[in-house]
Amino acid sequence: MTQRSIWILIWLPIIILSGCTKTSISSRGQVNAAYNNEEAAISFKVSGVLGSNMVIQRDKPFRVWGTAITGHLVTVKVSWNASTFSATADAAGDWIVTIPSASANATPQDIVIKDNDATPVTLNNILIGEVWVCSGQSNMYMPVDSVGPWFGYEGVVNYQQEIAAANYPLIRLIEIKQDYKINPVKNISKAATWSVCTPITVKKYSAVAYFFGRKLMTDLNIPVGLVVSSVGGTSCEAWTEKGTIQSDPILNAYYFGKNNASQLFNGMIYPLRNLAIKGFTWYQGENNRHDSPSVNYTRLNSAMINNWRSTFNQGNLPFYFVQMTPYDENFFYGSKPSDNDYAFFREAQEQVRAVTKTGMAVTMDVGDIFRIHPKNKKPVGERLALLALKNDYNLPVQCNGPKYLSFTKVKFKATINFEAGTANGLNTIDNLPLNQYFFAAGTDHVFRRCNAVISIDKIIVTAPGGTPLPIQAIRYAFTNYPMTNLQNSSGLPMEPF
Repeated sequence: MTQRSIWILIWLPIIILSGCTKTSISSRGQVNAAYNNEEAAISFKVSGVLGSNMVIQRDKPFRVWGTAITGHLVTVKVSWNASTFSATADAAGDWIVTIPSASANATPQDIVIKDNDATPVTLNNILIGEVWVCSGQSNMYMPVDSVGPWFGYEGVVNYQQEIAAANYPLIRLIEIKQDYKINPVKNISKAATWSVCTPITVKKYSAVAYFFGRKLMTDLNIPVGLVVSSVGGTSCEAWTEKGTIQSDPILNAYYFGKNNASQLFNGMIYPLRNLAIKGFTWYQGENNRHDSPSVNYTRLNSAMINNWRSTFNQGNLPFYFVQMTPYDENFFYGSKPSDNDYAFFREAQEQVRAVTKTGMAVTMDVGDIFRIHPKNKKPVGERLALLALKNDYNLPVQCNGPKYLSFTKVKFKATINFEAGTANGLNTIDNLPLNQYFFAAGTDHVFRRCNAVISIDKIIVTAPGGTPLPIQAIRYAFTNYPMTNLQNSSGLPMEPF
C-alpha cells in the first residue's frame, strides 16, 4: 500500500465525520432559527385597535386582547378598578383579559398590560363612553376637509368653519386601514391610532362619522369613540362573511366570488369582534345600485347585519343606515327625469328596516344630482344620531320624517295619510313652493305627475286630466334624482314611496 493510500484511509473517515458534524450543526441552527421565528411570530402584542386616546364602551365588559408566547401570563391593570386581571396565552398564542363594566367617565384613565418580563404596554388618556363602528363606502369615508376636485372630496358644506370649531376632546376616532383578506384575520394588520378631535385632526375624519359623534357627544355629554372602517367603491358583499353568503342559495348564486366578496369583512370587521361597542352606522349602496332584482340587496344587507351582530356577540346591536341620496348617474348619457332604477334600490334599502333594531336616515333633500359625494354631510350624520338618541338613549327627539301610511281617494283627488307623529307641522324648506314629485296612476297603471298641496298634516294630490279614474296608486319622489323640500316641523324630509 502506498503512502498516499494510507493518508486517504486515515483522513476519509475524518472528512466524512466532519461533513456530518457540519450538517448537524447547520440543521440545528435552522431548527433554532425556526423556533425563534415561531416565538417572534407570537411575541407579546396588544391588538392594534386598542390604543392611547381611545374610548371604551361604558356599561359593558371591556376586553383587552392580543398575542403572547404560549403559556405566558398576561396581566392588566386599569386605573378605574383596583383589581388586577389576567389570562394565559393559549396554544395558538392568543390571550384575552376581561375587565368588568364601568360607568361613563370623562377623566383620563390608564391601562398597563404586562407579559412576564416583556416591556409593559401602557395606554394613556383613556375615556369611558359610547363606541360606534361606522362603515360603508366612499360617502362614509369622505373627510371633513377638502382634498379633491369637484367630483371628488371637496370638503363638506362650510368645511373651513366646521374645522375651526372642532375642538371636542371628548370625541375620539380611529380609522381602520383598507385591508382585503382572503381569510378572516384575528387582528388588524395595518397600524392605526386613536386621535383626539381637534381642528387639526378633524380634517381627515369621516364627515358623517364626525357629525354623528358630535351630535351624540353634545346631547349626551359623555365621551364618544368612533371606529371608522370604510373603503370607497366597495360593495355590500365585500363586507359580508363568506359563510353568510354561501348559506343562502340566492345570495350564493348572485354574490359569491364577486366584487372581493367577504374580503373587507375578513380584514376590517372580523378583527374588531372583541371590541365592546354600542352599535353600527352604515353608508353604502352606490356600488350595489344595479343589483337585479333590487330585493337581492335587501336580502344581502339584512344578512350582513345579522352576521355582524353574531360576530360581535353582544346581542342585537343597533344598526342605522343612510338611504341613497338623489344622483344622476347618467347625466352625460341622456338621462331622463322619469328614470327610476335608483328609486327601486332605495325601496330595497327601506325594506331592510324589517330587521329588528334598524333605522334609516332619509337624505332626499340634501343630495347633489351631479355629485356622487354630496357635500352636505352634517344633516346625514345628525339624522343617524337622532335615530340612536331616540331608540337607544331614550331621548324625546323626533327621528323620522313623514312616513306614508295610506291614501284615500275621491274622484280625481287623493289624500295621503302618514304614520302617527311623523308628519306634524308639514312645511317646505324655507317656505318655498312645494317641489311637485307626486305621481298618480289610474286604471291604465300609467303614473302621471300630479299637483299636490299641504293640508295641515296631510297631502292632497290632484290627478291630471286624462287619468282614467279611479286612482289606483300614488308615488312620491320615486325617481332617480328628485331633490325634495317637504319636511315635518323637525326638519326631517318625507320618505319616498
